[in-house]
Amino acid sequence: MTRSHVLAGLLLLILTPAAALAAEAQSYPHEIAPGHSHEIESLELQFLAAKNPAQRKHIVADLKALIAAKSRAENDTENSRVDNPVASRIGTPDDSLASIRNGNTRGIPTSFPAGISAEDTIALNSAVTAMLPEADSAEEAEDLMKIASAHPAGPIAGGGSLPKDREFLVNARKAARAARHAEGDVEALADIRIDHLRKDSLGRDGLTLAHLQQVWRINSVQGARSFSPRPVMYASMSEMLYIVRARVLRRHGEETEATASADRPVVERASSMYFDSRERELHFSHLGPGDVVEIEYYLAPATEVNPWAGYYARLDMFRDYFPTRLRRRVVIAPETMKLYTVERGLRPAVVRQSGGETTRVWEAQDLSAQAFEPLSPGPSASGPYLHVSTIGSVEEFGHWYSRLLEPGLELDANLRMVARQILERNLTTQERVQAVYESVQRSTKYIAFEFGVHSYQPYAVSTVERRGFGDCKDKAAMIVALLRAVGVPAEFAMVRTRSAGNVADEAFSVQLFNHAMAYVPELNLYLDGTAEYASLGELPPDDQGAMAMTVDAEGKAIWRTVPFSPPESNRVTREVRARISRDGQVEFSSQTKFEGYFAAEQRRSCETKDLAGSYKASLAQFYPTVKIGRAVAEGTARASHAVDLTIEGSIDAAHGEHEVTLRSSLNTAGLKRKYAAERSRRNPVLVPVTPSEHEMFDYELPEGAEATLPADTKLHTAFGSVEVSYRQNGRKLRVETYTELLPLTVAVDDYAAFRAFCRAADEALQREVRIALR
Repeated sequence: MTRSHVLAGLLLLILTPAAALAAEAQSYPHEIAPGHSHEIESLELQFLAAKNPAQRKHIVADLKALIAAKSRAENDTENSRVDNPVASRIGTPDDSLASIRNGNTRGIPTSFPAGISAEDTIALNSAVTAMLPEADSAEEAEDLMKIASAHPAGPIAGGGSLPKDREFLVNARKAARAARHAEGDVEALADIRIDHLRKDSLGRDGLTLAHLQQVWRINSVQGARSFSPRPVMYASMSEMLYIVRARVLRRHGEETEATASADRPVVERASSMYFDSRERELHFSHLGPGDVVEIEYYLAPATEVNPWAGYYARLDMFRDYFPTRLRRRVVIAPETMKLYTVERGLRPAVVRQSGGETTRVWEAQDLSAQAFEPLSPGPSASGPYLHVSTIGSVEEFGHWYSRLLEPGLELDANLRMVARQILERNLTTQERVQAVYESVQRSTKYIAFEFGVHSYQPYAVSTVERRGFGDCKDKAAMIVALLRAVGVPAEFAMVRTRSAGNVADEAFSVQLFNHAMAYVPELNLYLDGTAEYASLGELPPDDQGAMAMTVDAEGKAIWRTVPFSPPESNRVTREVRARISRDGQVEFSSQTKFEGYFAAEQRRSCETKDLAGSYKASLAQFYPTVKIGRAVAEGTARASHAVDLTIEGSIDAAHGEHEVTLRSSLNTAGLKRKYAAERSRRNPVLVPVTPSEHEMFDYELPEGAEATLPADTKLHTAFGSVEVSYRQNGRKLRVETYTELLPLTVAVDDYAAFRAFCRAADEALQREVRIALR
């Protein structure tokens, strides 16, 4: 089949009842399918064959120029045919299959021009789909994304709902009348998704046509201001977006169509992440209280082949940031297709079988809004969710994912040389692991190309080595491959970070995971390749306590929990020696040792920041007159397990003419402000991994000085511990503190007690020692 045949077939799938689909499919594609756009395909092949970055850049420029020329030619032709060529149309439910064939659509205008022909659009999106995973730089990828998103496949759609879907959709006006009492500034009257699963052209399960309807009611002026525009997102390499309707049903009975902006690529430049997703913004003008907004659209497969080789899975959270009257999920699949479901906080599906298909329906009604609060775990930790997958066991998942992972772990000549050099050094197992870890950290910078299957399948390690960049799973795969090459068994670990919230361990899919690491069973050691300044055992806080699925070389998978580092290995120890003069000047020398992941953070700071200036800024919040004379860091190499920072300086601590005021602690956390600022909570508090801090201040007082010391404090609770003690022996004064906050998930019922602990800890650490001078 040509690419145009595929598009036509997908339109048929959307617009034609199931009973008529087989008959229609024999004639319809041949009626409208033009030939390929050979110029675009030629540039695609040139790009894939090119090895020189300059040559590839030139090819991308040629593609951009070609599309611009085709767009101008197409618009000139359109101008000669119609009076108003600017707006392309999105079909309404009244459009029939016949009118679509004849090119007669009517609906809401979009803000992008008619652009290139349907034939060229299909060819362009197919070309970009092939070219994006091969891009050698972020700039190259972004150029390609911009070219394709300006000419989206499937901007025109028509036809109403599939007949079999109508029973699951709602009448927007009736839903509004039934919901008499308003909830919130905006409420979702209905959120419905229907997934039609079928076999692909190779006879494999999992090819999906999704049909979505969303209905909201605006209940306040504030809600009207914040609601529009609404983005519709789709994965451009695997889906085509067809909008059936996007409208406002006014409270007085009128109906207004939305306008749609041009597609735009989804890029997070700050975190160097590039996605194959696109967003199309729908704009609803002049919204007011009582208006109802309705969107209905399809996400159709972009090809007739399931890139995931028979796999289908979805994880749906049933609560979001709007109160929701009805959330409905429907999966319609062949009776022969095995699906495994996990429901949390939901009633089991209503299941029926008919015509060789099984229909499963899940519903939830009158869902409260998900409260937005800082330090909340992901919604799966406490809210209802649904997981559906074609994979039903950990053994099946391991073998399936191993088939995606293992072929890409073959080393190229450069990586084999790296492994040989490590082996020649005759290192211990731990030293070999350290050498591999450092090599990947140094040679591979973090840039994420989340394109197509590479959203969950690593690129081949040879590709990552050639590019010099990769994301978490690319780095994890390279660490695993190199470790095995130097004789250290290693496993790939798919990770659901702690902040994402746990899911049931009987759910199996790649959609569960948002991170990847390498795992060394012999040392029970996890290695995060994205922690660029970390040494062995120094895991970022969100990795600790995370769920992980490890997969070994034979495809054996095991659920694991990433351990928390013990407090003694995640510590900041500060020793300050100071002499106070009669005029209130404090000359000090401070030695601070950072251990665990906080040593990695300090290595980053030492490399990128002015130490003296940074420490001065930190102390200035307590002592504005501080001056730093010397700042030296030791142990900043990645192989070091601690960073030692020495700071020398002076402070004018005089308070008035005859008094010096000193803080009990330099701990800057402010526990209540940072972890318990709200008076009450609707979500649990996810307390992150923080360092235990031990401080010792030894002051030498001037002759005749008298110190007023606060009372000692000892707080030992389920949330952590704080101790502050004061000891004076003649002119010697020691203040000692210990602070430890446990990495807990604080339940809503325990929040008041946790907040009280944070408040008491802050009061103890912020107390002042007053020294009268004579």
